[in-house]
Amino acid sequence: MKKGYDITRTGLKPSYPEGYDCSPLTSLYASWIDVDGTRRDEVHSGIDGGRLGDAVLAPAPGVVSAVWKANWQWGDEGALLIRHTREDLNLDKGAPYYYSAFYHLKYEDVASFKAGDEIKRGQKLANVFRPGGKAKYLPEVHLEVYEVRDDAATVWKTNKYGRPDWDNDTARLIDPLYLMALHDPPDDGVHVVVKPYDVEFDFGDFQGFSYILPCVKRG
Repeated sequence: MKKGYDITRTGLKPSYPEGYDCSPLTSLYASWIDVDGTRRDEVHSGIDGGRLGDAVLAPAPGVVSAVWKANWQWGDEGALLIRHTREDLNLDKGAPYYYSAFYHLKYEDVASFKAGDEIKRGQKLANVFRPGGKAKYLPEVHLEVYEVRDDAATVWKTNKYGRPDWDNDTARLIDPLYLMALHDPPDDGVHVVVKPYDVEFDFGDFQGFSYILPCVKRG
């Protein structure tokens, strides 16, 4: 499977497990066209998904790196950055750290988090909201994932919209679906069957990410 370094297409597509109704992904990594056929203004740096009010779930254990009020042109919104170690993801090779960055959140949903808080897999982080909290935008959570060689290299700056933003010259964007495919790689190399978070499932040796949105068992 391709990781899709620096917004390079991987061809990975989500599939949802039989017997579940899952809140779907609506826009994929490195895409110009969303799942519904809408054309984007720029190539996509992550994945989007969810319905208004859906829970946003932590994809793996980790630690909060930062929570802040962000703005990237859509208006003020909540943002949450979580650091995962290679060991958190049960990987024996690869980058020592991975970042999951969640955007388009309601700031009030994440304001109680602070740097250093431990996060558990499947923990509710927030609810799906809208970019900048504005009704003219469709509901979605935006997830970006990075491989990171040096966590200490992360620095903060103020962007042109007057809000904080981070940078790390050892971090490289990858397709979030790559990490969702590690435990059960797709037979065809394309269709990733996402793993819903389930409190009854033992994730002790689970590799990579579980799904960030809710799935409900049918029947």
